[in-house]
Amino acid sequence: MEIFIHIWTNLEYFDLLNNDKLLSQGKADRELASFFMSNFPWELAETISPQYEVNFMWIREIKKRFWVDAFNKIWGIYYGSDNCEFLVPTKKEITDAIEKFQIFNKNFPPHKVRSFTLVTPYVWDLMLERLEEGLAYLNELKIKNPIEVVVNDFWVLRLLNKKYTNLKPIFGRIIHKILKTPLIDTFWYEAHPAWELIKNKSEQEKLAQRAEIVKWQMKFYNSSEVSLDVYRNFLSKYNIDRVALDYMEKREELFDNSRFWEIWVDLYYPWAIIFTWRLCDTSAIENPARWMYAIDEICPRTCNRYDIHYKVKTVGYNMIQRWNSWYRSELNLDFLSDDFVKNKNNRLVFSPFISV
Repeated sequence: MEIFIHIWTNLEYFDLLNNDKLLSQGKADRELASFFMSNFPWELAETISPQYEVNFMWIREIKKRFWVDAFNKIWGIYYGSDNCEFLVPTKKEITDAIEKFQIFNKNFPPHKVRSFTLVTPYVWDLMLERLEEGLAYLNELKIKNPIEVVVNDFWVLRLLNKKYTNLKPIFGRIIHKILKTPLIDTFWYEAHPAWELIKNKSEQEKLAQRAEIVKWQMKFYNSSEVSLDVYRNFLSKYNIDRVALDYMEKREELFDNSRFWEIWVDLYYPWAIIFTWRLCDTSAIENPARWMYAIDEICPRTCNRYDIHYKVKTVGYNMIQRWNSWYRSELNLDFLSDDFVKNKNNRLVFSPFISV
């Protein structure tokens, strides 16, 4: 399994990566934490977001599950947002990202040629023109690095297959679905067997039936759409050999190479998307209509100036809102099988921060 870094649309974080400040490179984690607290307090303050609380735990977890110098071997960069069309980078932002990507390759020479991957969201007509400008630029770009595009919209997939054929598509985690819910993933909740099954039963028998329900639901949740023959046939038709998944704890059976046949897997870690929609509490700060309606006015990226975070009581994980989406944190990588980790075609796509 190879490690890739996900940089969101905010290019400040690309600068941090190039300056050796975004990841732990053998330095004391306390030194790195002090740097962030001094320079990015709005991202990390515990009163605003739990990202500071758990970020360095993730870094240590990756080192424990893979190898101590894991971040000395970064195989590529993912750039962009996969859930908000208004965060589609402009052509200028993509050009700057490519320049910073080349600086990163110079500062930290790779062991092999790194790939650059543009992450794209689902898009409506209004933002499609901006996205196409970026796709056209990347399609004609003359660099030795492979250029990939994560697609979360079927129209974008059509564009890549018909118009921008030099770009390699990857099926993103929005369009390639797995079932997820905080209730199931906490491993226990109030499952209620049908009344006909529990009438005249003792409490011990009722508990046993609840445990059986949870067991079978977990088996059901240890699957993804790529398990279906018709889905794999669709991927083959459009020359797609890689799909994305959110890493979810307690799903050992899901992370099994045999479940994906000849399809390779991008595993997003540590923030898993719970849901995303067109309404946005963040942009509603400046335009309240966006909280109630899906309007077609271009958003001025209010999230670059404000952070919305709800303190939700959870056990074993954190929940945060970024833009129009909710995320939950995942930490323990022990649920990955050794065979899945040893498959060099699989990727761990690590997002140090979901930036505002």
